[in-house]
Order: sequence, then structure tokens, then C-alpha cells
Amino acid sequence: MTRYWMPAAALLLAVLPSAVSAQEGEKFDCVIMAVPADKKAMLGAAMAGAGDQATQEALFKELATITDGCVARHSIADEQKGHYFDYSLARISREWLAVDIATFDLAPGVVDRALDFGLAGANPDLSSEMSEEQIMKIVQAYIEAGIDIEKVDTAVWEKVGAYAAATSIYWNKRKLLPF
Repeated sequence: MTRYWMPAAALLLAVLPSAVSAQEGEKFDCVIMAVPADKKAMLGAAMAGAGDQATQEALFKELATITDGCVARHSIADEQKGHYFDYSLARISREWLAVDIATFDLAPGVVDRALDFGLAGANPDLSSEMSEEQIMKIVQAYIEAGIDIEKVDTAVWEKVGAYAAATSIYWNKRKLLPF
């Protein structure tokens, strides 16, 4: 029996992140599941600065309509509606930006660890601006991960910053939602 305990524990730990993700539940996932993939990409790109203001506003209005439907479906309190919209927008942006920066061989998990993002993390508030210290933590973390930072284009660094901001909003708004 003892010889099976360690492999069983390892398997449990390997499955745990997906189990935690599944526990986010329908309320957390409602908006994400309702937004078509092409709109998610457009929202992610808009949050990274792409598109004109009119297009961005139209996307946000469309997202607000979807969010309103999820608020009604799940009886989410009116005072939580703003947090729920921000959480959903940040989650869509974060997921899109994670894939985008990964195409440049920049793992988003490096940013998560450098700034202590996560369910039990410090989750610094980057909704307004990143400090020089936070920027340097990210740069140093990528250097330690073997990235030649001199070869990373400025536009890519801006997406890394947008990913950090979206991740900050995602975790901080998630904590404000009582479900």
C-alpha cells in the first residue's frame, strides 16, 4: 500500500490545477463561454491597443450585453456587476495575451511568478501603472529564464505589460466576487 501512496499523491497534485479551474464554476465561466472566439481575439487585441476607439467601444458594449445576460441568469447582485464585467474582460484579455506573448517564446508564467499573481498570491494592483521595480522584476525573471531581452521588440514588451495589467485586474476582481 505504501508504494502506491507517492504515485497517487503525485497524480492528485497533477490533477489539482484542473480541479481548481473546474471549481470556478458556471458564474465565473458564463461570459467567457458566451463570447465567440473571434470576439475574444478582438477584445484581447483591443486591450493591447489595437483598433480605433469606435471599434473598441462597440466591442465593450457587446461584452456588456453578454455580461448582463450572465448577471441575470446567475442572479449576481447589482453591486457586483461592475466587478464581474471587469473580471470577464480581464480574463479574456489575459488569456489572449498569454497566447500572444507565448508566440514570442515569452512564457506568461514568468510574469505570474515575478509579480506573485495567483489565487493565493499578492496580486499587486497594476490597474493604473507598473512601478519601475515591478518592471525590473519581470525583466530579471525573463533573464533568469534564459531570454535575451535585447532581442525582444518594444511592441512585445508592451504586450507583456498589458498581460501583467490584465492579470492584476483578473485576480483582484476575482477576489471581489463572492462566488
